[in-house]
Amino acid sequence: MDRLWWNHITRAHKFLEDIISSALDGKSMILCLPENVPWRDTLLELVEDRLKLENPKNALDRMQCPEEEVGLFLLNRYCKAERRATYRFGMTYAEFLGKCEDTVLNDRYLWVSGIPKNRYDEWISFIVEYRKNVRNKTPGVFILETQDDGFANRAGKGMKKLIFDHQIGAYDKFAFCALAASDRHCREYLRPYLADLVSTVCNQDIELCAECVSLGNAFLEDPIQVIREIVREKCRSNGKNYCFPGTEEEIRIKIWETQLKTIFPVIEKYRSSFIKKYRKHIAGALPIITSYGEQVANPEDVEIGALVYLAGNGKIPLESREYETLAAFREARNRLAHLNTLEPDAVDLILREGNSL
Repeated sequence: MDRLWWNHITRAHKFLEDIISSALDGKSMILCLPENVPWRDTLLELVEDRLKLENPKNALDRMQCPEEEVGLFLLNRYCKAERRATYRFGMTYAEFLGKCEDTVLNDRYLWVSGIPKNRYDEWISFIVEYRKNVRNKTPGVFILETQDDGFANRAGKGMKKLIFDHQIGAYDKFAFCALAASDRHCREYLRPYLADLVSTVCNQDIELCAECVSLGNAFLEDPIQVIREIVREKCRSNGKNYCFPGTEEEIRIKIWETQLKTIFPVIEKYRSSFIKKYRKHIAGALPIITSYGEQVANPEDVEIGALVYLAGNGKIPLESREYETLAAFREARNRLAHLNTLEPDAVDLILREGNSL
């Protein structure tokens, strides 16, 4: 599902393309990724493959922030000994490397990770001065990876800042879940509910969403147990353990929120369809007085509880199975209205019936 995320979710793909286009334009950047960015290694691979395709001359070097001073490290790594020998004190490393035309730094994209806070200014100052001294040649391009959006917001003149959390939103996560659910082994009418439930319960964790969607029916049966098992038994693409900060009660609230959003409209659609089918019989039983003392004279205003009452008293002729379905819809509405979640069988019944309306 890693390539589904980076290639087919519009804003995730745009984020990927922004990295590539900036690098191809020769612009260094600060790239802010969250700690659990979805499939980071796949992102790097896709960037590297596209850069090779578009500009075969340049290579992508990935590295952790070196302990040495930035300029000294780059001088030693990317200049031959004879070129290093021409360096003279009084000239900064950034100025020297910017003016140097026979260094392989000119043919590199440098993806640097693990930069400590106390070295942010060092990297930014080096890149700005280096770029200012580049003349008739292609410059080396620096991609500084961080988890600190404060670092990204300090990007120097001529540098881009790309912040994952500013470009990716809740809809992108839902879109991913919807696409991922499209080939899961669960009934078709349950797939939109599966996507909505997973995206709501798993919050911002895209890789956890992928794990939960992949389990399909098992997640629909018992989301809490599935999340427990994933946290206990599985690892992220970066090798770290999953961590789910929500309590069981918080998960239940999210399940209820999803059911309220998904199931309630189906119940109302069913009620309207039922009234349309039996309008003549319902109209003949009106007016009625509700438990709140209000008189109802219009069939379209009859609530589902009153429909069950009328059917139970023979005012609406129903087969036993149809009455059981009507009663099940009434029970589901009452549970949701009183902040209770529905059991999987009730969800299945309502969405199955709703799918046929």
